[in-house]
Amino acid sequence: MDYILLDSIIDGEAIINNDLETNISNFQKWLNSTAEWFTGYIPNLITAAVILFGGYWLIKLIVHILVKALGKSKADHTIVSFLSSVTKTGLYICLFVCVLSALRFDVSTLIAALGAAVVTVGLALKDNLANVASGTLIILNRKFKTGDFIEIEGIIGEVMHIDMMHTTLRTYDHKEVLIPNSRLTSNNLINHFKLEARRIDIVVPIKYGQNVDAARKAILDYVNNAEFVLHDRDNMVFVENYADSSIDLKLFVWCRSEDYWPVYFDIREGIKKSFDRDGIEIPFNQLDIHIDDSSALTKGKDDNK
Repeated sequence: MDYILLDSIIDGEAIINNDLETNISNFQKWLNSTAEWFTGYIPNLITAAVILFGGYWLIKLIVHILVKALGKSKADHTIVSFLSSVTKTGLYICLFVCVLSALRFDVSTLIAALGAAVVTVGLALKDNLANVASGTLIILNRKFKTGDFIEIEGIIGEVMHIDMMHTTLRTYDHKEVLIPNSRLTSNNLINHFKLEARRIDIVVPIKYGQNVDAARKAILDYVNNAEFVLHDRDNMVFVENYADSSIDLKLFVWCRSEDYWPVYFDIREGIKKSFDRDGIEIPFNQLDIHIDDSSALTKGKDDNK
């Protein structure tokens, strides 16, 4: 009985020793495989670290250059902040994907998910994104800027602000108008004072029977001596139209863009004073009625008979 018990103990110890040796062997194999994997993975870790830190500094440099360029273009602070934030976020996402790729992660699923998210957000905010994109184009192309007088869809005003979504105009009668940026890039837009010089077109009617040459001379005499008029340009007067009660003369006169309104009103007033001095009449709407008296008298005589 004692021999049987002793053999059982010896067998149990042998089993324990075998299990222990197996576990130790498995642990050693795991350590060896881990060490081999880590040794082979070190280049990937180094590459990922280089991409991470290099990309971080590169993103800071790109954002700095963007902010500096927008600052030189005198863009609104809100737009500068928005564009720099959007650029920084987009570049950080690209950097994150590049780091995961360097670490041998499968990024195809992540890229697909990001693409789906972008499409979903884009569809939900397409009108707002269109305005933001148009605002960006306005800033980069600089077709107009703050302080310019523009005309869009019959609205004329001074550009006060160019924001992310809207452009604010102040009309001549001091009203504030907000126009979506997408309408400014998709419709015909007139910038009244973009160029250095501008031509003023004024229609000057005179009565039939007035001397056209005398009227032309009176107009040009005033224009050629008027202040702020550009005398090196072709200022001219010609007959434009034969209207119902007037001969319409057309005046082309040039001035600097910033002097447009002073010259416009001064020329109109000066022409009227010149006409009054020279006795040239400006017509007004009137109706002439002619009665054939002879026919009426003949008819009356016939009735009396």
